[in-house]
Amino acid sequence: MNPPRRPRSRSAAPSPGPAKGIRCNVIAPGFIDSPMGRDASRRRADRALTVPFGRQGTGWEVAYTALFLISNESSYVNAHTLFLDAGHMAGIVRS
Repeated sequence: MNPPRRPRSRSAAPSPGPAKGIRCNVIAPGFIDSPMGRDASRRRADRALTVPFGRQGTGWEVAYTALFLISNESSYVNAHTLFLDAGHMAGIVRS
């Protein structure tokens, strides 16, 4: 049996990076409005019905998340996977 795999952000974060101010975080986008996302929605119309906000995320929302993670406002954020999915991975569904 294989040992459980650690997320890459947690595997890379303990390296010498923190002493030098280097952090390792991951953005895990959910349903995003992109050409690939629109194509997937055409093939499966009910794809985003359970997403809490009732819509796909935008590329700008992913970009703003990345901007936050590279800014000084996130200087204490390390070894974190940020699920950008309106709470879908947390089990929140649209009723």
